[in-house]
Amino acid sequence: MTRLKRVRRPALLTACVAVVLAMTTACGPRSDVTIEEYETEAEQIADRLMVTIEDVERYQDDIIASQSEFVDDVGHDQEDHPWQYWHWTGGIELAPDATITPEQAADRIAAVLEDEGWTAREPDLNEMGGEYAYDLPGGQDGDAWYVGIGFARRDVPAPQNVSITIVSPSTDRTASDS
Repeated sequence: MTRLKRVRRPALLTACVAVVLAMTTACGPRSDVTIEEYETEAEQIADRLMVTIEDVERYQDDIIASQSEFVDDVGHDQEDHPWQYWHWTGGIELAPDATITPEQAADRIAAVLEDEGWTAREPDLNEMGGEYAYDLPGGQDGDAWYVGIGFARRDVPAPQNVSITIVSPSTDRTASDS
């Protein structure tokens, strides 16, 4: 169940996958929410975040991936493991002459999350770029939504990258509509 839109590849896509893998919960998956409901919500979150930089010139098309993934932190076979979550990623490469920097683009996106009440983690910033991380508690067993926003600081004409990762809380895949 993978969807890819605009399949051009940026020279560098800042990866937030390590953070995603660390987001598994020890409390157990929800069984009252389907993966399709999480997919819909992840797409809505992505739309709200992406619109903030819609007017910024791109070097190439954004790379968007959205898929169901299994929570498997102890080596279980996917068929035997009931947990899954929805994982949305966006790789954005700004044009070298874009009107804003990748950091400013990340700040615009972060402002939306803050306005919506997401909880910020300590940012991870250095001379090469950084990552902002946000959580939105899902209300059951401490399970939360996660958004990571990464950006690279590079001198023009090097690629100016921003990445967004959205991860839903886990759910029991037996509750799925499909």
